[in-house]
Amino acid sequence: MVINMIFETFLLAILSLIVLFILTKLMGYRQVTQLSMYDYIIGISIGSIASEMCVLEDWSDVARPLTAMITYAVFVILLSLISRKSLKARHLIEGNPLVLYQDDKILESSLSKAKLDVNEFLMQLRIAGYFDLTQLDQVFLEPNGRFSIFVKPQYRPSIVDDLTIPIPKEEPLFALMINGHLFEDKLVKTGQDKDWFDGQLKAKGYQTYEDVLLVLCDMNNNLTVYNNKE
Repeated sequence: MVINMIFETFLLAILSLIVLFILTKLMGYRQVTQLSMYDYIIGISIGSIASEMCVLEDWSDVARPLTAMITYAVFVILLSLISRKSLKARHLIEGNPLVLYQDDKILESSLSKAKLDVNEFLMQLRIAGYFDLTQLDQVFLEPNGRFSIFVKPQYRPSIVDDLTIPIPKEEPLFALMINGHLFEDKLVKTGQDKDWFDGQLKAKGYQTYEDVLLVLCDMNNNLTVYNNKE
């Protein structure tokens, strides 16, 4: 009897995880990256239903929580579609950014709307790396709860365009080998062959592929090799 109960609970847990995975895919990655207020509410609701589903005593009761989970997911999808079609609906559903700081003034009315006090406001700025309010131009509270911070021009960090020296273009590295497995299709793109690759490894002191954890190659065919020994 106990074994049957454990097995049924296991099956229900697997079923709820599969349904959650499918629904999350349908609702989009915003559910796990930038949560708005209704995303947060829906996420908690679906997760709560999924956990309750695991302890159902009768398989005939599964239809009800499944229907509820799907209903919540469809609701999120519909709201996303409406938000994309209508700017007014988007503002109503997701809210608007709040200006918390502007013209060297902390806007207490906005802090009140956001349910923040000055200490929390300053803490969030410190977490973002800003300790001096006089260096800031504007601070917004986004609908997902994050701060958008705009620095005054004279305090803005330098970027490449501000420099007069030429900056070489950064080229991406790509993996030629992972865990001793050589990606021959990528090796072909370098214009070299396996003999050249083996020679490069031997020159770096590697006799067998088993000793290699990762090999990165740049656009000039320079290899960086990492061994699999800690």
